Amino acid sequence: MLSPLQPLYLLLVVEPSTCPERLREVEAWEARSGRSLPVAVREFFTSLATIPMAPNEYPRTVWNDPEPGATIVGRVTDHEWEVSLPDLWAEYREGSLETLTSVLASVERATRDALDGITPPLGLRGPLVYLQTDVMRQWRVFFELDGSSDPPVHEHHRDRGWSPPRSFSSWLFAAFAGSYVHQDMVPYSFWGKNADLTRSEAACPVQPFRNGRWLRASQGPFGAEARAALERQFSSYARAYATKATLYDFSLPEGGWIWVVADEDSSEWWIAGETNEHVVELARAARDLGQLTAPLIADTPEGTAVLELLAAATRDT
Repeated sequence: MLSPLQPLYLLLVVEPSTCPERLREVEAWEARSGRSLPVAVREFFTSLATIPMAPNEYPRTVWNDPEPGATIVGRVTDHEWEVSLPDLWAEYREGSLETLTSVLASVERATRDALDGITPPLGLRGPLVYLQTDVMRQWRVFFELDGSSDPPVHEHHRDRGWSPPRSFSSWLFAAFAGSYVHQDMVPYSFWGKNADLTRSEAACPVQPFRNGRWLRASQGPFGAEARAALERQFSSYARAYATKATLYDFSLPEGGWIWVVADEDSSEWWIAGETNEHVVELARAARDLGQLTAPLIADTPEGTAVLELLAAATRDT
């Protein structure tokens, strides 16, 4: 089964791997405490993201002059940027995220009692663990130890109370996607208050989906018949991707992609294009040729507009 973080990896064009030091920290804590982190939370705190570098093609605003000697977080070369997922979070988000060490300690002592004076929401199946707050400490984020691999995240605002819960992977994706599309200064190390301008003016991590025109879906196995049908229609290639998975790329010459990451029992689909019409064409091909039957998800207003065009085109045929 593919990781629940796979849509995030596709958005950021990430090749995921494991950070040995952080994995050892988790394993040592598990052996000592007899506890375990939820799978999605564990993956977030122990993963490295490797993102391709490319010439800087997006105009951005430097909010503040960088401090003398500012450096890019993680390891950067002319070809790629390797950074831990929690550090990548800080590149995109304002606020304070708990460290792995703090989260492990919080899981170990978690109770159903009030947290910093906040009464927990009703209907919990397990205690809450504090994860993140905003700069002004108005908004606090917790995940619930309910025994699931992708646990519920609960957000509390000082004025509005608790928001409806959503899964850890959904919360994480939405947070990255909002900054990715709507803020021109991200990631901070390349263009923002902590920028290394000497390097970032020449190149930055690739960000091919900043126009917001993408749709995604999750489905079961990606069959050979569906692959062959898409290969006959589009330029394509396949390569090994992460652990026991394959990335399939089907592309339009005008600028559009169907990416499918698949293992033996599941597949994640990513459909994106330069124009609404490109995305509609690709989405219809995914359904008609690629045998995609799962609902398409739109994460942005631009994606919602594409879904409306797709529905209209379907009605007209």
